[in-house]
Amino acid sequence: MSRAAGRVIPPSSNTAGYTLIEMFVTVAALVIVLGLMVSLARYLRNRSGEVMTRAVLVRLDELMARYLSDQQAFPPVPSVHGADEYALQRSALANNQAFAAALKRSGGVESPFSDIPVSLYDGQTVRDSWGRPIVFVPPGVAAVGILPQNRYFFYSAGPDRKY
Repeated sequence: MSRAAGRVIPPSSNTAGYTLIEMFVTVAALVIVLGLMVSLARYLRNRSGEVMTRAVLVRLDELMARYLSDQQAFPPVPSVHGADEYALQRSALANNQAFAAALKRSGGVESPFSDIPVSLYDGQTVRDSWGRPIVFVPPGVAAVGILPQNRYFFYSAGPDRKY
């Protein structure tokens, strides 16, 4: 009820609040929209990580081709092996640091990694978008779960972070 100039005006009979069902429908719609936004954000994050890692792998391939033409040999790198995930992670890190140091030494005055984002190259290690070291495999060498190839290649652990 409200007062206007000393008179009492009764409330209108057609004013009603929200029903419980209307509130549940609104909350359900908001939850669905929020769920779609979260799943889309996760997809976009993974996709951008894949694109960025692919670009880094292509750049490393270019740098290795230049190194090979200058040095006429592949950089000496330890092979990647391990009985468990921790040993595999250690050997992948040693491999990564060895090839990154060799490529950096052959770069001359300018750093060959200058166009790789700082989040993926910290001065010693080249990582993929998920934080794992990228591994260099020379030709004819078997890697974990990968048969020997006739050409050198780089590989990333990927979004599941397992080699």
